[in-house]
Amino acid sequence: PAIGTQVTADLDWDRRHAHMRLHTCLHLLSAIVVAPVTGGQVGADRARLDFDWPDATLDKQAITDALNDLIRADHAVETDWITDAELDAAPHLVKTMSVQPPRGAGRVRLVRIGAGTAGADAPHVDLQPCGGTHVARTGEIGAVEVVKIEKKGRQNRRVVIAFAG
Repeated sequence: PAIGTQVTADLDWDRRHAHMRLHTCLHLLSAIVVAPVTGGQVGADRARLDFDWPDATLDKQAITDALNDLIRADHAVETDWITDAELDAAPHLVKTMSVQPPRGAGRVRLVRIGAGTAGADAPHVDLQPCGGTHVARTGEIGAVEVVKIEKKGRQNRRVVIAFAG
């Protein structure tokens, strides 16, 4: 269509909401498995993160229990913005090894799960730059389970999650 033409878009809300729920849950997973993230994928029925984790001690049930505890706690999911310079001064906020937050506009979107407002120094469950879609509260995710933990090379462990039941 030509510029200025009015268009109508259809959105598959059920699919989008499932992606939002799983994407937010991956934030929780990255707070539980404290290791650099080497990859990830979000689908409508399952999602995964790959971790730089050479040890084979990841426990499916322990991670499942920890995820569901954070979900049941119904933490707020909030966003704020920080400048590129603020992000440069806090490189620990970036958990991904290969994908960097989008830059160029002078500011980067920051997602906080847990206490306080997005700009506060209050304790939180997760705090990282992210441009993805999220639910408003962790309770909206619903019950999940770790369905698989795979060894993907000498240094990598893949943790796959899905909605429970």
